[in-house]
Amino acid sequence: MFRALSSRRLAVAAAGVALISMTAACGGSSSNSAVCTEAAWSKPFSDFTTAATASAGDLTKFNDATAKLAADLKALAATADGEVATALTDLATSFESVKIDPNDPAAAATAATSLSTKAQEASTKLAEACA
Repeated sequence: MFRALSSRRLAVAAAGVALISMTAACGGSSSNSAVCTEAAWSKPFSDFTTAATASAGDLTKFNDATAKLAADLKALAATADGEVATALTDLATSFESVKIDPNDPAAAATAATSLSTKAQEASTKLAEACA
């Protein structure tokens, strides 16, 4: 029960940060207007939310979902320029850094807090870059 709850809590925290930050980032215009206004990151986050929720109770699968999201965000960053590319890379790095030891599910709470902070900082940079 604890393992499933921890994985779900982490998925909800990550998805919540992503939703708030990506909504904020959609409002502006820049040299990267296509990346900023087309919400190109919505599919990677949608896929992540689905995979993370389905991984409840299996922290290895959750780690796989965060790794895929990081790779998808890095691929998107490769299509952007300047500050938008940097912000997307920072956001990818935030998710890439989440690796929960399946033998230590209690660490999921710490990981959720760390991810939330890092993702919010990177998302703020993305919103500023798209403004």
